[in-house]
Amino acid sequence: MNNKKTYTFVVIILITLSLGLGSFDPKMHAANPTEPILESLVAEGLEDFQGINFPNLTLITVEYSVDRFIGISGIVIVGSGSNLSLTPETSLALNYSSSLVERSYYKGTFSLTGLTTFKGYAWIGDITNGTYEELENFNHLGPWHYLYVTEEGTPPAFHSIDNATVTQNNYIYYTPSNQTNNTIVIRYEIYGGTENDTVTLALSKYRDPITDVALGVFNGNVTFIEMDWQEGNTTTTSIIFNTTFEFTDRTIFFSANNSYGWDMWGGINEVRTQLNVYMVYNGFYFESNTLQEGKITDLDDIEFNITTHNSTDVEKYGIRYFVTQGLDNDTEIIPFTEVEATLNRNYTVENEDGHTDTIREYFVSIGSFSKGNILHYEAYNLYYGAFYNETGGIMKLMYIYDSVPEINLYPVNNTYTNDYNVTFYYEIDTSRGSLYSVEMDFDDGKPITDIMDVDTNTSVHYYPQVTGEYNATLYVAINITRVNDVPILVNATISTIIYLDFENPTLEITSHTSNDTAITDGYVEVYFDYSDVYAGISKVWIFWDDGVVQNVTDDYFAFHNYVENGNYTVIIMVEDKAGNQFNSTILFNVVLEVETPTTTAPYATLSILFSLLVAGYAINKKNKTNRK
Repeated sequence: MNNKKTYTFVVIILITLSLGLGSFDPKMHAANPTEPILESLVAEGLEDFQGINFPNLTLITVEYSVDRFIGISGIVIVGSGSNLSLTPETSLALNYSSSLVERSYYKGTFSLTGLTTFKGYAWIGDITNGTYEELENFNHLGPWHYLYVTEEGTPPAFHSIDNATVTQNNYIYYTPSNQTNNTIVIRYEIYGGTENDTVTLALSKYRDPITDVALGVFNGNVTFIEMDWQEGNTTTTSIIFNTTFEFTDRTIFFSANNSYGWDMWGGINEVRTQLNVYMVYNGFYFESNTLQEGKITDLDDIEFNITTHNSTDVEKYGIRYFVTQGLDNDTEIIPFTEVEATLNRNYTVENEDGHTDTIREYFVSIGSFSKGNILHYEAYNLYYGAFYNETGGIMKLMYIYDSVPEINLYPVNNTYTNDYNVTFYYEIDTSRGSLYSVEMDFDDGKPITDIMDVDTNTSVHYYPQVTGEYNATLYVAINITRVNDVPILVNATISTIIYLDFENPTLEITSHTSNDTAITDGYVEVYFDYSDVYAGISKVWIFWDDGVVQNVTDDYFAFHNYVENGNYTVIIMVEDKAGNQFNSTILFNVVLEVETPTTTAPYATLSILFSLLVAGYAINKKNKTNRK
């Protein structure tokens, strides 16, 4: 394809994407091999133009394609306006341009001189043995491609609407669709028009079909209503047309046209570049909420209520979802799934604007999932074949909790005590449901006891004063839900071992510093041994009776230094894990020995220094004499 052809094609693509508008309906393959397909339309000097209202005498170049291999004899465009003819033999012939893959391309140019309608025609052999371009397009003038001349006349312009209130957006109007009187009156104004003009209002539940049909692409989702001249509203410069219809849907889009084009943005006698589409809506929205309160568990059939405001009775609703493994693993284990909801109830309420809103509530159940899974979900809506996500725009997340309650029991496991009166305290964290029963087996031969106490969660039990091991077990039952008034119970169990020990540990002092005589240096030693037959030793202390307490647990020898005279009663105390204590006592008599300090005469040191000096001098003199 040459550069000009490529440029033309890119322009057409940009036009189509920028506003949803296009002046042709391309098809990948023709239904009939001789049927031509419009590939592009370019207005000279207006390559970036995005409308179909052109200045008078604009040069229009159209390009068609046909099957390359069937031997097409020729292509023409037939139509009316701009010197086109409805007869193929006398209409505008297109010239061969190029071929690419399976298609051959033909071009032709004409000057736009007025309202123009056209379509392609191709043939093999005799010109009468041909096929017209097949169009489902429709305007009020019929199935053709349309081109309008701006200076020739004025398209309709939106004038006013009754029984609908303008919003912050001047193109959007609000009215409840469920009122006793749902009559909407729409008016369009024709500058310089007459009462004999033909003005057509296009209505659709969606915006895109309106923009498509304004360019001749009719897909069947548009209703056309011929508007009436509004008698008594004629002025010297413009005339009013109106139409009335019942607003029964949640949304309606509309625009209008006449023989000079569609309602497009721009002033009188200006090139119009943007289609004006207006919307009337009824405040529709919908949302989903789970019926279960609190956390959802692996035993719950997850149920939703979908609440819709101002929906219609032709719509369908449901929940779409997917499931991932868990918080630490986002592997998808259930792909996108849709479950349709059923209508549960229908009622009306008065909104803050004083209008009556129709409320429809739908019910849907999607089953249960494993604990730890993450459910990603949203409500959906099917409206005349179109799919809509729940109002809000993002999927919601739900963590699936464990149905088994988490419980704690105190005293903790492997607790020793020498108190036969034991107080048990329990904690129960339930994801869902209500507490059904709390029972305890104290493992002392007595029956299992109901200990449920919602105020304190405590139970006091009196054990026999017999040393031994007791495996106390707590049984908890939770009522998750009810099916046919039969409780579905979830059980949890936890045990704690209690060691009751009423026997004291043993302690023996095997050796220590003699206390028969006074301890003169303050240093003492003590050796000891201890044991506990049942519970085991917890702590061993020595109270040295001078304010020092020494922890000697796991030791069997200790020493201490006293710094003052006195009689000291030393206590060695041992305690087992159950709290039983035993102690032994040692007496130390400390009499510290005092040393008498040695006194030096005041001049003794000086005398010694003087003697050393004298001796040194004498030795030095003798050495000198010997050298002589």
